[in-house]
Amino acid sequence: MKRWLTGFVICALLLTLVLPNLPKAKADITTAVLDSRLVKALKNGTQPLQVIVTFDGVGAPTQDNEDLLLNLGITKGISMKELPIVGAFATKDQIEKLAAAPGVKSIYLNRNLEYYNADATAMTGVDKARADTAMTEANGGLPITGKGVGVVINDSGVDGTHGDLQFGSHLVQNVLGSANLNSLTGGLVPIKYLENVPNTDTNSGHGTHVAGIIGATGAMSGGKYEGVAPGADLIGYGTGAALLVLDGIGGFDYAIANKEKYNIRVINNSWGGSGDFDPNDPINLASKAAYDNGISVLFAAGNEGPAENTHNPYAKAPWVISVAAGDKNFKLADFSSRGTKGVGGTFTMDGRAWTWKDEPDITAPGVDIISTRVVAPVSSLGLTTDVGLIEPLYLPFYTTMSGTSMATPHVAGIVALMLEADQSLTPDQVKQVLQDTATTMPGYESWEVGAGYVNAYAALQQVLFK
Repeated sequence: MKRWLTGFVICALLLTLVLPNLPKAKADITTAVLDSRLVKALKNGTQPLQVIVTFDGVGAPTQDNEDLLLNLGITKGISMKELPIVGAFATKDQIEKLAAAPGVKSIYLNRNLEYYNADATAMTGVDKARADTAMTEANGGLPITGKGVGVVINDSGVDGTHGDLQFGSHLVQNVLGSANLNSLTGGLVPIKYLENVPNTDTNSGHGTHVAGIIGATGAMSGGKYEGVAPGADLIGYGTGAALLVLDGIGGFDYAIANKEKYNIRVINNSWGGSGDFDPNDPINLASKAAYDNGISVLFAAGNEGPAENTHNPYAKAPWVISVAAGDKNFKLADFSSRGTKGVGGTFTMDGRAWTWKDEPDITAPGVDIISTRVVAPVSSLGLTTDVGLIEPLYLPFYTTMSGTSMATPHVAGIVALMLEADQSLTPDQVKQVLQDTATTMPGYESWEVGAGYVNAYAALQQVLFK
């Protein structure tokens, strides 16, 4: 994530003589802010450094700014078109002279930034849990990876030809659902599931990205872009870029029908609709049936924020886990849908009284998330952002996306980790542990962020050492 380095100012002393008849000392020495990494680099090396020079003012660097650099012998750099910034190579002597020159606001080291899924697994506590020896020992001597837990990606499809999502081994099943009523010629026919399709994500890329967040192996990046639960058994269910209610229901239907075969315990739904919560909506009934079968159901909260009352109605069902999107500074993303303060209600279903609230349950990373890229034909996804965040070597295999669609699979992967640690957990228990162990987000209310930012490490501690 972006962390602006704390700079320090080399201040000139303003000496003012208060004795009568003596002139005042001049104080026209100017100084620039230098970041601490640059100061350290200047002490430890003699080679020219890549620096970012920011000048006073707005707009592109002026001719005077450029002349200053040239007069100091700084002749290799890139000037911005809309910002008063130049990136350049400069020696220690040049940097010191530049820092004392008029009109120079700051000089920073041009360092590598880490702002991708590897960061996300660190900030959610997943990396910490994998490295914890006590957790490994409690898990039978193996790191917790979601091993043996089936996770359904109910989405646009999954590209099982990707090295991180190999069909037949890691992606244990890939299904092309067919619920297109327009294609019927007549009669009442059962829904068709075309199984064993290597690539079902041929016109979107959304589902492949979601699947990678949950459980990419990181094979195409030396492990760098590994997902949350790389040991989980992934099951793709896709209907293409267009998603109707019937298509969504088909995913639940397949998950329930094949629960025992693939030990399906989690179903991820990074999609939704609009309107009020209706417990009798067929999607809500489908998610309730999955819940009744011991499957934890996750829904994206929606991307209609920051206004109140924009929450995905399918995410409001009290038996599902609704996931809001946060950034990597532990703040709520502007686009993340909010619930409505004080709104909710009670109803009875299947002989049980339920209480629902119009608010997300948990928040997880959902901004500029790097995950698996579908091979074709939508390989240009996120291209502009990708170039700035992903190493050229990995660009063919990964892409960036933002949304509650990306936040939800982070939590789905964490649920898989929890279920490997304790397979007896019920959906209610899973949800409660996630909420009990979430990191609070000061400045926000529960109708915006739920219980707070997801904390996989704390959740696994509670599951393993309760």
